[in-house]
Amino acid sequence: MDLDQDKLQKLRELDDVFRKLRRLINAEYNRFNAHGLGMTEGKMVIILAEHGPQKASAMAEWLRITSGAVTGISDRLIDLGYVERSRSEFDRRIVMLSVTDEGRKLVDFIMEMRERIMFKLYDGFEIDDIEKATDIFIRMSDNLDQKNETPEES
Repeated sequence: MDLDQDKLQKLRELDDVFRKLRRLINAEYNRFNAHGLGMTEGKMVIILAEHGPQKASAMAEWLRITSGAVTGISDRLIDLGYVERSRSEFDRRIVMLSVTDEGRKLVDFIMEMRERIMFKLYDGFEIDDIEKATDIFIRMSDNLDQKNETPEES
């Protein structure tokens, strides 16, 4: 194997480990999740609690999903009593989503659950390990989050 093949093999190993970790985190989330909500649904309630009422289009940007997906998720959260829909005071055409009191209770539960998972996940990590991991995740996020990325030509 030449250097490029070695790097490719190591990248595949890293990708496999990362995918396994994501599955384990999802399984752990689901183990604690008494409400039957997915991570995106929980994230929507958290965003509304932390940032106040939002338009569906803003939620789509926050969550990196389509407006149609926001509609489906918000409908479910409304049915469960965690979110409510209202018209803007300034422009009746604009529909706003906001968190309810029950939604705020849910946020408290989710944050407690996340903290339990976080402590389990990072057990035994020293500050240096945490800083290195944070730097690596930031770099990976930046690689995928380039706003002005141009598609590669075929």
